[in-house]
Amino acid sequence: MFSEIKVLVTGIVQGVGFRPFCARLAKELSLAGSVKNTSYGVEILLQGEKDTINHYIARLQKENPDASAISSVEILYEKGSERPSSRHFIISRSEKHERQRVLIPPDIATCDECLQEMFDPLNRRYGYPFINCTNCGPRYSIIKDLPYDRPNTTMAGFHMCPDCSEEYECISNRRYHAQPNACHVCGPSLWLTDNTGRKILQNDRDPLGRFIQEIRKGNIGAVKGLGGFHLTCDAFNDIPVLKLRNRKKRPKKPFALMVRDIETAREFAHVNSEAERTLLSSKRPIVLCYKRKDKGLSEHIAPGQDTLGIMLPYTPLHHLLMQDLSALVMTSANISDSPIIADNEEAIAKLSGLADYFLMHDRDIHMPIDDSVIASTGNIHIIYRRSRGFVPVPLSLPYDAPVILAAGGEMKSTFSITQERTLFPSQYLGDLKQVTTSTYYKKALQHFLKLYNLEPEYVVHDAHPQYISTGLALEAIKPSPGKIMAVQHHHAHLAACLLENRHWDKAVGVIFDGTGYGDDGSIWGGEFLLGDIRSSQRKGTFLPATLPGGEKAVLEPWRYALSILYHAYGERKAMELAEKLWPKKKEMAEKLIMVIPHSPVTTSAGRFFDAMSALTGVRETITYDGQGAIELEALSRGSGTMPFGYFMDRGLIILDWRPALDWTLRYIEEKEIPQIGAAFHMGLSKIISEICREIALENQVEHIALSGGVWQNKRLLALTRSMLKQAGLKPLIHQTLAPNDECVSVGQAAVGAACWAKGT
Repeated sequence: MFSEIKVLVTGIVQGVGFRPFCARLAKELSLAGSVKNTSYGVEILLQGEKDTINHYIARLQKENPDASAISSVEILYEKGSERPSSRHFIISRSEKHERQRVLIPPDIATCDECLQEMFDPLNRRYGYPFINCTNCGPRYSIIKDLPYDRPNTTMAGFHMCPDCSEEYECISNRRYHAQPNACHVCGPSLWLTDNTGRKILQNDRDPLGRFIQEIRKGNIGAVKGLGGFHLTCDAFNDIPVLKLRNRKKRPKKPFALMVRDIETAREFAHVNSEAERTLLSSKRPIVLCYKRKDKGLSEHIAPGQDTLGIMLPYTPLHHLLMQDLSALVMTSANISDSPIIADNEEAIAKLSGLADYFLMHDRDIHMPIDDSVIASTGNIHIIYRRSRGFVPVPLSLPYDAPVILAAGGEMKSTFSITQERTLFPSQYLGDLKQVTTSTYYKKALQHFLKLYNLEPEYVVHDAHPQYISTGLALEAIKPSPGKIMAVQHHHAHLAACLLENRHWDKAVGVIFDGTGYGDDGSIWGGEFLLGDIRSSQRKGTFLPATLPGGEKAVLEPWRYALSILYHAYGERKAMELAEKLWPKKKEMAEKLIMVIPHSPVTTSAGRFFDAMSALTGVRETITYDGQGAIELEALSRGSGTMPFGYFMDRGLIILDWRPALDWTLRYIEEKEIPQIGAAFHMGLSKIISEICREIALENQVEHIALSGGVWQNKRLLALTRSMLKQAGLKPLIHQTLAPNDECVSVGQAAVGAACWAKGT
């Protein structure tokens, strides 16, 4: 029996070789018809035997390209037909509709087949730094509009030569309808400049060879990659590493390391199976792995850390660069806390004081995007920064939501947008207090809205009355008053974790971070919530203290340490301890002790970590966010349990850190810092599990959601998960989102969707 069936496939099915795969499969099964990109997905017309068509649809879902992700396969119509007059199956012209539902693929690391060709002296693409095919290459960073066709990308200006055109039209070729397809003859080219923009060398591999020479001489280089520029230097030489730190004004924050291959990664770090899988994935993120000692790398790459941020080459240019080098420092080219720089002219203008040489090309980056960062611990991973390789992959909603814009947080900002049952989180954008980041936020938002042809009606934002993200979202959308919602910061964290884990019932939320605007107007950050996506209530919190100097206490952890001494022991004893702990700060301590009672109140778990780092002498002041806590974690070794307590106060459980403070001051001279750090993490994990058990039993729930930046602490997360499980509870953690404030926009969107969804 002959049939004609039209099928719509949705998901990540454009820009990943899906149409060529459909065509090859149809040819193999002798089916006639066509396939085309539309704004809704990929539409396939199939003509042939009914059983063969059913077999085709089954194989379509099992054998789809690795980089694709099918959300649904919908049969649009089915009818009987006569034997087809043609046995041809063609790729038809793309169709654009008013509404965009297709999912854009993320940028994909270079595949093994392309690498084999690039390193083959007999291949016409030998040494070509922009080689790609339907299975790999740039996607999100070069797409200007949908459907995903070459004219809608930054490759539009490069016209394929006869050889590339033949590949593009050949159904059996790996480059069949590969939109960025190019070669030495017709594609983007590479060149080298000095820091004034003057070209030094062009043609073939000469620019690359000279660039490598300059790096070996100790110079700083800037390399244009997939989502923007990187700054790079010799990883084995202290002089250029320190030079880069000085120029970038980044005294201590770790640099990432690009290594030649996975074998080289194992030489420098302990790479477990989860880390190896992540390093080798098509996402190619930076992965934090524990260091191996005395391997010749500069100690200034990751000072005060027990881990290295390692990534493997993910573009052809990176592979060519690393062919002659085993490891390079590879850090985002930007001014501190600003977005990554992606434009050639902007790179020369803003990075000329940082880099000595620039390795550039003329394939424009339409949407700049930074490297993603992941840490692995045991068989799980923690996302520190969700960006290249992950974005714009969406999350799914359990109900049909209107078009909602969630404004996100401020320091680690993102936005999220809902469309029907889909939620799109943006890439990591940065600190919105930087003017350039606010500009980037607006550009990325307009890019998303244009691609999907969306006009949000609703805005959800943080409850903080002065968040910059709120102003940016309301300026862009201008919704009516009844379509604006404020969501408390820590409830947004809880909602994000619940949505990610597909948990729709109530759970206990342990939301630990640095700063979040509380319902009472104070600064929250060590919260035990009970709730679901729609709502939550505060059940417990850290014992509060105050922040002398406000924001200065964040950059100078010893200030908050002085505050907790004051709140625990009073003014006189606090000053005696301060003179002993920080003798050089006596004069400042005397001034601060007078303002502590009148300073902003906080329950922040993040600030308590800072205080512990200052009390133990690990870090009195910091140069980047979370430095004290990160270095304390890195030093923590051994066993022991620091005592914490809790008590009830007007129906609220208070996590009492004063017993831990007593213990620390008693043993600070007897025990080594690693022992104190280990006991601190163990004690805090223990009290968290005890409080969770109390709340869970009282409210008959068993799931515990862990969210907030503090849960990027690998040691604390592993210990707490283990203790919660031992207590018979079920921990929920972030695996596809970062637990820090990047996930706030997702939580806001989830709350808004639950409120405004159709039929709820």
